[in-house]
Amino acid sequence: MISKRVLNTLMALIISLALATANLAGLYYLDKSIGQGNVQVIQTALDINARNFTQWSLGVIPNINTVPAAVAEQENMRVWAQPGDYAGPAVMGITFAMAAIMWFIWIGYYLGFPGNMVFIKQRLLGLLAALVLTILTNLMFARMTTEFTSTNTVLGAAFGHLSLGLNAGGIWFIAVLSRLGVGQHESRPTIPVSQLKDEKLSALLMSLVIAFVFEGVFRKANLALPGLSIDFAVWAVTFIAFFNYYGYIPSKWFKGERPFGIVLTVCGTAATIIIWVVIQHLTGGAIGTALLTASGSPGLSLMLSFWLLFWLSVSNQSGKSSPVRITRY
Repeated sequence: MISKRVLNTLMALIISLALATANLAGLYYLDKSIGQGNVQVIQTALDINARNFTQWSLGVIPNINTVPAAVAEQENMRVWAQPGDYAGPAVMGITFAMAAIMWFIWIGYYLGFPGNMVFIKQRLLGLLAALVLTILTNLMFARMTTEFTSTNTVLGAAFGHLSLGLNAGGIWFIAVLSRLGVGQHESRPTIPVSQLKDEKLSALLMSLVIAFVFEGVFRKANLALPGLSIDFAVWAVTFIAFFNYYGYIPSKWFKGERPFGIVLTVCGTAATIIIWVVIQHLTGGAIGTALLTASGSPGLSLMLSFWLLFWLSVSNQSGKSSPVRITRY
């Protein structure tokens, strides 16, 4: 018999993956709409500093146009985006993982979908605030990139791929708003209160050290994307999440529901990566993971860290990180 909590988590998982798919599908469409051989340029790009961006939005929202790449280069236009700058189809498995984490946190933890879902005004306003802040912050960061650097590709220089900036911002803002009490609902403690003071600092320091080691190993083995430098931060968050959910002492990992939760996390991560590698193979690399390519597997570090973090969140939400055996929810 599947418990109600596990069933609720499964529903939240399916919905979050569907929303992540829709999220990236829209950005992928924007990439495709540019067309091969074309780029999007700021319409006032003949002004090299792009100061006349769009007056009505104080320059935050760009006024863009699509032109052939050769024309943009010849006329020294400021390029807003080129194909791949929105969703990054070559590393879609990585960007999809971040989108899935964001949506799972939004609907599972914050909104309480579906088991503890209450459409109170505070929660809806919190989600709306996170959405608006995420979009505005990313546009302002792109605007600053345009204003204060000489780079010729704005989105690529600012984010690598816009999907990374949007979904990372979504995760960060919802966490900050929750801490501020905006739309906050009852939480589920994952470490007994009596152990918090003893374990919190140790787990934090250990996560930073282990993340540094992992990042160094992956970089040394050329298994990390050279253009992105967020691996260390993601590994640190992943390990602190693991220690918060399961404890940092190995003997605690085998108590209660935890063994199943760890197996769920490992198997879910492995299965997800395999699925994405198959997608990469079937699409001839048009949509991929930067794994098992001609140049190696530079996407392995982020694929592992992001998907481990995602499945850790799922295991915790489903109650499988509990140090006691749960028979009823």
